[in-house]
Amino acid sequence: MASGGKISILIMRDDAGVRRMRLSPFWIQTGLWAVVFLILAAVFFAAGAMYYRGIVTESEHTAQEARRLAADAGERLRRLDEIEGVLRAKDLTELQTLLGSYNPDAAAWWKPAVETPASAATPEKAEPVGAKIDLRKLLDKVDLNQAGVDNFKSKVENGKLAVSFDLSNLSPQTALAGKAELLILTNDGVLHPLKSEKDELTFQIQRFKQVAVHLALPQGVNPADIYGLRITIADPAGKIIYNSVNPVERP
Repeated sequence: MASGGKISILIMRDDAGVRRMRLSPFWIQTGLWAVVFLILAAVFFAAGAMYYRGIVTESEHTAQEARRLAADAGERLRRLDEIEGVLRAKDLTELQTLLGSYNPDAAAWWKPAVETPASAATPEKAEPVGAKIDLRKLLDKVDLNQAGVDNFKSKVENGKLAVSFDLSNLSPQTALAGKAELLILTNDGVLHPLKSEKDELTFQIQRFKQVAVHLALPQGVNPADIYGLRITIADPAGKIIYNSVNPVERP
């Protein structure tokens, strides 16, 4: 160390003379502290970026869940409005279409406006009563929060049913595998399964998959008689994890 508290650095080369540099300890300490500060700043920046990324991912998941719940609520309200309109109209034909069969045990306004003469209403000539349709079993939605179905669209085109939807894994930590099944629900309360030419409805996804299929209408099903399209998703063990009925756009 040279006089005055400075450090002397001698630089010697074979083909040149001796050179001396004098540095103050203050600048050496300042450089070391600057390196430490830069390292700490980089660590804090990386931690902040990871925390912000986690917040953004959680916000996107919350927004997606909110959109799905809003769509479900809207669909339920639409169906309730349809049922309320039919009930207020007291139209027997519409009620039979809605429920799939005539219920003689209901209130008096369910029955035809023109009563059948007593002589004609003999037990021998009475028409058999059809089986009751369980609307709750047909229309209730099942959602175990494992698979998400968004942007569901279905339309009858040239005798075929074009179906598209976005399938998402609501637990991306583990892969989601299973099979989707599409069934047409007609106004008489009967479900008609649809068959795909290829195994297009079997899936194994980590996060997201877009599904688009064209399926032939079952024999004897008229597009005018279609009430909706039911999608059922089951896991590899056959357990239903998602089930809902969606409207079908007709030409």
